[in-house]
Amino acid sequence: MGIKGDRASKEPIAIRMYADGKSLTEISKILNVSITTLSEWKTSTRYPDKDIDEWDRAKQQKRGMIQRLKDLYEEQMAYLESLHPSERSSMMMDALSKLGSLVEQRDKVEREIFKKIEKVVSDADTTKEDMQRTIKEILESEYGIS
Repeated sequence: MGIKGDRASKEPIAIRMYADGKSLTEISKILNVSITTLSEWKTSTRYPDKDIDEWDRAKQQKRGMIQRLKDLYEEQMAYLESLHPSERSSMMMDALSKLGSLVEQRDKVEREIFKKIEKVVSDADTTKEDMQRTIKEILESEYGIS
């Protein structure tokens, strides 16, 4: 499995993957970290006075934002479909098109990022430092996270 000391580099990625809907089993395979270790990391982020840990909070926040965008798109689509074609303005159609593109683009970028990270992590010849550097570069270029 993973190398001792990988937590600093792998936990932020694991949290992001978990927030994106991946299971601990899937994350374990991708990051080469045991499920037990992931579970310990997850549990350690729970404060005694909180109902959920930071991993679940991140998942709720992400799902909340993305789901709200998708719900808004669906609501607006249903509204426009309920209108007679002559009542639909080009501004309405343009706004809906832009929202749909945003949702689609976000999904596509996430899939591409995870493919890149999975490739880096699964490369057995990659050193810990190379892996950290490459993942950091991917996150900076794709997400603007430094």
